[in-house]
Amino acid sequence: MKPQSITLLKKIDSDVEQILNTFLNIFEISHSADKNREQLAVESLTIESDALNIIRLCEDLLNISRGLKEQWVLGSMKVDAAPSADDVDTDKVFCQFNALTEAISKFAKPEEA
Repeated sequence: MKPQSITLLKKIDSDVEQILNTFLNIFEISHSADKNREQLAVESLTIESDALNIIRLCEDLLNISRGLKEQWVLGSMKVDAAPSADDVDTDKVFCQFNALTEAISKFAKPEEA
């Protein structure tokens, strides 16, 4: 893989991990039992801050996705053009299917004399 791809994958992994950790933090904070008003206010602000952090991280992931789509659509992203073994097998199955449907269509139509 290219270094740019590795960096991008690391960024995606990091963002997803931070989102999950932030959600976990929100769930831990939200479990409140008999806390005074000041503690609840601090926890409320912490949850709000964590929610904003999650939104920012999701926007980062959306920007990465948009960038990849733009590169792909504009053709600056190179795609392997060599047919793989799966493509060859798929073409073989389609050829066999077409031959079978041709044979079936001959039986379905009465021959004209």
